[in-house]
Amino acid sequence: MIERLRVTVLADNCVAAPDLLAEHGLSILVDADDWRILFDTGQGEVLRPNADVLGVSLCPLDAVVLSHGHYDHTGGLAGLLREVTPSAVFLHPAALQQKYARRDNPPNRSIGIPESSRQALESVQDRIVQTQSATEVVPGIWCTGEIPRLAVNGQTGTGYFLDADCRRPDPIADDQALFIETTNGLVVIAGCAHAGVVNTLDHISALTGHQEALALIGGLHLGRATHQELENCANAIASRNCRILAPCHCTGMGAHSFLRTRFHSMVRDVVVGTELVW
Repeated sequence: MIERLRVTVLADNCVAAPDLLAEHGLSILVDADDWRILFDTGQGEVLRPNADVLGVSLCPLDAVVLSHGHYDHTGGLAGLLREVTPSAVFLHPAALQQKYARRDNPPNRSIGIPESSRQALESVQDRIVQTQSATEVVPGIWCTGEIPRLAVNGQTGTGYFLDADCRRPDPIADDQALFIETTNGLVVIAGCAHAGVVNTLDHISALTGHQEALALIGGLHLGRATHQELENCANAIASRNCRILAPCHCTGMGAHSFLRTRFHSMVRDVVVGTELVW
């Protein structure tokens, strides 16, 4: 069980200081006791500059964990792996699939892992850990692996595809979250929660036996959620007596406002440079 935890946001859509840089992406450094884990790498344009400004060293790293295979979470891999050789890189095998978003006028947009990041992963092939199911990253810290999609908890379809013609919907089976068992309670970090916030929290409860969570941090992908889906999400968070809700990246401004109206001061504004410490 983790006794000391610091979570630092290195890449996000927003900043609150003029010397930091924003991009549509997410990267979070997790310092847990003597372990250091980088959760996602953003698009790759801001990870190193922001780390330098914040005085955060990216070396050494015990692990890199990829929440899923979209460019805004994996684009920084090439630059990172030129500087750092983590002990392991955790990813679901479906993260390596081609991924596309539809455009009004073709060609449709590729949104998967950039080729430079793909090649960088080949250079650490012997360190890759595939995470179809829940996998321990370091003692006390796990990635969920693939999250069951229960229809009763379903959210709006992803709107993403596995082929360039956008005919094969991508269920984003590679979507996974990080959960950390601390002496203060369970901390959950989501990349985009494409599997759905409710499904994610329910799966972690099933894995851990914990029905409460200290904190939920990260992208919640609620920009296109219906009102009922927002209510379901809020009810799942409330039922776990969550004390800190720190949505960012892809959560969406409307959803952020909805959650703040529901949970008030429990909601933290998260931007590049935000630190949460326990």
